[in-house]
Amino acid sequence: MIIEDNLGDFILVEDFLFEQIEAPVISHCVSYSDAKELLSLRDGAFDVILLDLSLPDKTGAPLITEILGLSKGAPVIVFTGYTDFTFGVKSLSLGISDYILKEDLTSMSLYKSIVYNIERKHFISALETSEMQGRAFAKQLNFILEEERARIAREIHDDLGQQLSGLKMSLSSLTKFGGTNDELAVTVNSMLGDVDQSIKSLRFIANELRPVIIDKLGLFAAVEWLASRFEARTGVICKLRIPPLQTSIEKTKEINIFRIIQEVFTNISKHANASMVTVVIKNQPKKRLLFQVTDNGIGIEPEQLSQPLSMGLLNIRERAKMIDADLVITRPAEGGTTVELTINLNDKENIDS
Repeated sequence: MIIEDNLGDFILVEDFLFEQIEAPVISHCVSYSDAKELLSLRDGAFDVILLDLSLPDKTGAPLITEILGLSKGAPVIVFTGYTDFTFGVKSLSLGISDYILKEDLTSMSLYKSIVYNIERKHFISALETSEMQGRAFAKQLNFILEEERARIAREIHDDLGQQLSGLKMSLSSLTKFGGTNDELAVTVNSMLGDVDQSIKSLRFIANELRPVIIDKLGLFAAVEWLASRFEARTGVICKLRIPPLQTSIEKTKEINIFRIIQEVFTNISKHANASMVTVVIKNQPKKRLLFQVTDNGIGIEPEQLSQPLSMGLLNIRERAKMIDADLVITRPAEGGTTVELTINLNDKENIDS
C-alpha cells in the first residue's frame, strides 16, 4: 500500500517498485480516510505500507499512530520531504520500520528497505511467538512448582509433625516410668529439647515452602506476617499501611505477589543496609492495586537494574510479567530503593476484610 497524495511522487515510487520487483501488487490511497477504509476492508492483506507524512486530512505523529494501529503488523515505512532529523528519530520510536527522505530515495534504497523490514517483521513475529510460548510454559511450570511446594509443606507439617509430636509424648511418658533415675531424666529432657527444636525447624521449613497463612487468611495477612517475621529476623523496623477494605485477588496472583515481596525483603536484608522498610498497599484508579516497598538503605545503582545475571531482580521481573503487572524499581532522591508493583484486579470487587 502506498499512501501518497502527490501524484508525481506516487508515480516515481511506483516506477521504483516495478524496476526492482516483478509484478508488484500496489494499492494507492491519497488520504488518511481512504487508507483507513481500505485497511479495514482488506484486513492483513498488505506486506508493507509506504506512508507520506503530509496528507490532506492528517499529518505527522497522529497520522503515524493511526496507521500503525490499522496496519495489523505490516511494516510501515515513512517517506517525506521534510528533513527534520529529530522528528525522524521520534517517528522511529513510535513504531515505524524506517524513515526515508524523498530527496534520498532511489529504487535500490527503497527495495532494500522494503525487503529488510518485511524480513525483520517476520523474524520479530517469530521471536514474539516464541517468547509467548516460553512465558506460557514458565507460567505453567511456576503453577506446578507452587502446587508441589504446597503439597510438600502439608506433608512435612502433617506427617512429620505428627510423628515428632508422638515421639515427644512417648518421651514424656518415659520419664514417668523412670522413677528416680536422675541420669535417665536428664537424657530424656535433652531428647525432648531436641524434638522441640526439630518441630520448630520443621514448621520453619514448611512455612518457607508455602506459608499456610496465605491459603487460610489470604495475601494481606501473609504480607503482614512476612513483614513481622522480617523485622524479628533482621532488626529492621517494618511499617505497614494496608487498606481497611481489602481486595479479592486471584490465588495465582496472590502467590506471585507474595513471592515478589518476599524476594524484595531478601534483597533488602542482603544488600540495602537499611534501618527501616515501609510497605504500602493502596487502591489505584481503573481497578488497579499498588504494592510499594521502600527502604532507607544505600539505594540500588542504575547499572545494577540492567544486570542480566541478577537472579533476584530477574525473578521479580518474570513473576511480574506472569501476572501482567507493572513493575517499577527506582532510587528516590532522598535515598534508598522503592519497588512498585501495580496489578490489574480484573474487575474484582472490594470485599470487607
